Formats: sequence, structure tokens, C-alpha cells
Amino acid sequence: MKQPLFVAIAAILLFGLIGCQTPPAPEEIPEDLTPMEFFRRGQEATDARRWETALTYYEVFLERHPDDLHYGPAAEYEIAFIYYKRGDYSVAERKFEDLLARYDSSESDEMPDWPRILSEKILYDIIPEETDTPVVTPE
Repeated sequence: MKQPLFVAIAAILLFGLIGCQTPPAPEEIPEDLTPMEFFRRGQEATDARRWETALTYYEVFLERHPDDLHYGPAAEYEIAFIYYKRGDYSVAERKFEDLLARYDSSESDEMPDWPRILSEKILYDIIPEETDTPVVTPE
């Protein structure tokens, strides 16, 4: 009588563990993907919380198109945002700051505004505000 119960519990645990596994990142991303296809696939992976897959699409996009002033900042934003969503705030903060530094260049006129605006907004949430409230020390 104990054996069927043991088998049932083992099966439930096994299926539970299998269901929790994150699918691996894509092994090979086709060379002919358009920027829109990179972002579509990256967004689908993000929506499914397949963080590593999403990161792979955005990172490979940046490797293949390092000088793209339109989609490059968008890919950098998405990478930083994934770290933010995962709760890795120190990495997210660094990546958002790196992206914002790009907007100090002469090329910034050609870059879309939304990655800068959203990065600033999220950094405002990540970095605690300095206050003018004096610190009271116990006597």
C-alpha cells in the first residue's frame, strides 16, 4: 500500500522539477534576422521569463550591430531592464548608467529618446534619494 503512494509522490515531484526548469538559451541565432525579429524574439522570451534567452538575443544583436544608433540603445535598455526585473539592481544600475553615458556623445541626436527617459526613471527608483533630513545620533 505504501509503494503506490511513494510512486505517486515521486512522480509529482519529478514533474514539478521538470516544469520549473528554464529552457536553455538558443544555441544559434540565424545570421539573417532583422532587428525587428531580434526584438520580437527577445520580447517573447522576456514575457515568458526566459531571461537568459532574452539576454542572448539582445547581446547578439549588439555584437552583430555595434554601431546601430537606433536599435543599439534599445537593446542596451532591454538588457538593463531584464537585470532590473530579475532583482539584480547593482548590475541593472551599472548598465542603465552606461546607456545614459552614451547620450552624452555627439551621436545622441540620432538615438531614440525613450531608452534614456525610461533608464532615468528606473534609476530614480533604484538609487535612494539623498535627503536633507539631518541624521540624529543617540547621546
